[in-house]
Amino acid sequence: MKKKINKPYIIAETACSHDGSVARLKRMINASFKAGSDAIQFQVWNAENMVTVNNPNLNKMKKLEISYKNWRQIFEYTKKKYPSLEIIACIYDLEALEFTNNFGANAFKIHSSDLGNKELLNRVSKLKKRVDLSVGGSTVKEISKALKILKKNDVWLMYGIQSFPTDPKNINLNKIKLYEKKFNKNVGYQDHSPTNMYAYLIPCASIGNGTCIIEKHITDTRERKGTDLESALNFKEFKNFVKCIRETYASLGQRKISKLNKMEEAYRIYSKKKIYLKKNLNKNYILKKSDIIIR
Repeated sequence: MKKKINKPYIIAETACSHDGSVARLKRMINASFKAGSDAIQFQVWNAENMVTVNNPNLNKMKKLEISYKNWRQIFEYTKKKYPSLEIIACIYDLEALEFTNNFGANAFKIHSSDLGNKELLNRVSKLKKRVDLSVGGSTVKEISKALKILKKNDVWLMYGIQSFPTDPKNINLNKIKLYEKKFNKNVGYQDHSPTNMYAYLIPCASIGNGTCIIEKHITDTRERKGTDLESALNFKEFKNFVKCIRETYASLGQRKISKLNKMEEAYRIYSKKKIYLKKNLNKNYILKKSDIIIR
């Protein structure tokens, strides 16, 4: 049975927006915490473990990667400075899993590219930590097979279209509720909307639809020619984003009809009409409908 989440859980996804810079990533960590995030997500990988030597992106990825020595420093920095900020390690191989587990990751994210990676799934299943299973572009059969391996783990399914940025018409938020019902798991929304009003509207619509787990990309600036910027919000925007999510959730209120609150009572006194007499009447006067007004 899934453990019900009763308030928004916001994940700041750093992805590769750091462009290999530890200093830039630390600024992103600072901003994520100050914005009010619940967790920060790091993508930890080694380029040679990710792609073949013939892949045209190999050299670019080598420039983006952060060494395990520096990742240890980043994990220690985050835990020491912001102990309440959970760390989610998005890992793609056994080596990264072992390192980030030793570094003290609170949870692991398995990318949708690894839904069929039984070796990785079997190893992470033995660790008593939450697993966020990304299901973008995956079939129900693939998700079911992965969940069988992770049957003893606390698993959150993470749904989102990995198109940067994603056209809102292709998002299909209703899939989240369908997955929740089918798999009996908490399902989060990974947003990759354009960085205009949709960056706020679509995740807030997801909150209104009953989703509590929201993942959003953060970056220092979109002005430079960097990586993973198409759907990432800068520090000021991300702070406003977190505020929008939390206030949208607060606006939902209770899921039952309850007594009027103080504001409703005050509005009632201000607005409700009452019955008055048109004029003063003598004792024993027989009241007629025409003597009454409603104001």
